[in-house]
Amino acid sequence: MARRRFQLGSLFRRGKKPKVWVARWWEQIINPDGSIGRKRRAEVLGTVAELTSRSKAMEALAKRLNPINSGMHHPQSTRTFSSFVREDWLPVVLPTVKYATQKNYRYFLGVHLLPTFGPHCLCEIKRDTIQLFLAAKLSSGLAWKTVKEMRGVLGRVLGTAEQWEYINDNQARKTRLPRRPHQLAPEPVLAPEQIRLLVAELPEPARSIALLLVLTGLRVGELLALRWKNVDMTGRTLRVTATVYDGHFDTPKTQRSNRVIPIGVEVSNILRALHHGTVKPEDLVFSTAQGQPLSRHNLLRRQLRPACKKLEFRGITWHSLRHSHATLLDAMGAPLGTVQALLGHSTSEITREVYLHAIPEDQRRAVAGVESLVFGFNRTQTDSTLSSAQNSSAVSN
Repeated sequence: MARRRFQLGSLFRRGKKPKVWVARWWEQIINPDGSIGRKRRAEVLGTVAELTSRSKAMEALAKRLNPINSGMHHPQSTRTFSSFVREDWLPVVLPTVKYATQKNYRYFLGVHLLPTFGPHCLCEIKRDTIQLFLAAKLSSGLAWKTVKEMRGVLGRVLGTAEQWEYINDNQARKTRLPRRPHQLAPEPVLAPEQIRLLVAELPEPARSIALLLVLTGLRVGELLALRWKNVDMTGRTLRVTATVYDGHFDTPKTQRSNRVIPIGVEVSNILRALHHGTVKPEDLVFSTAQGQPLSRHNLLRRQLRPACKKLEFRGITWHSLRHSHATLLDAMGAPLGTVQALLGHSTSEITREVYLHAIPEDQRRAVAGVESLVFGFNRTQTDSTLSSAQNSSAVSN
């Protein structure tokens, strides 16, 4: 777009600690009604310590004004963040993602992003503003992962605004988060003996659901969306074709999550016990009396958590049972590719870094194995054997 006129802009110093150079100039903008207007801009070019003379500050200002004076500047919209989100993004973009993701996006927008950025024009949401916002959220005690997801939602909204030419660039992409703190404890998993204790304590249908999650590695949404037509008792396989969240059915999480997994004798026995002569192929394996999918949240609150509390198993969720399945596969020596295929992960990195946990007994056996390689079998005695030997030596002396 052709420039209206050549600008030199104005420059002045502001502040005390630190003093900064502030520049002002005029920019063409797109008004909410689509007409072209002009707006006075102000921007901090840098500190006086960085730009030590007025001539250096003028050079920085000239570079900043170069796109405007050369006719390369494109006017930006003055639409507010709130207007864009409510009138465009929510009706058009949000329906294109999965229901669970929609719920997550609505939460971050309603609780965090709209209250902060809602009144601001899209073109006024700059990197430093976003950076301060993220730092404040981290300082308030929110988890690093939560703040990262929040930035992702903001980045997606601003990315759409950039694609639709309301802004020139997505400032959220220029922000940085501090290094992620080390996780103090990995995802809790259950050892085989703990699984047996939990199953004995659980009522139905949580008992069958827990066993199937541990023995198949399905996501709880995949299991609650499983229909009898996708259960092959003869070939002993399950076909995963859907997932369910809050009663909303959708495709599985990733393309590789559409999979066929083998089942063992115990899983077949559990499914036979659940199968009744009146069921139809389209019926859910687990459903309410009205044929609707069960609520994972209600089952967690009413059955799984009380049983875990009684057994003093902390932090166990439905997803923990999927992690337990992955850990048991690893303990059995299953290749990484096999574990990845069974769990339906898109990459092996997710399987290796997130889902494989060492069982304490396996760790002890591994340490003993290293000792046997270094010192020989006779040197790798148990603590009790060594103690007995020492006591015998003391008596003989």
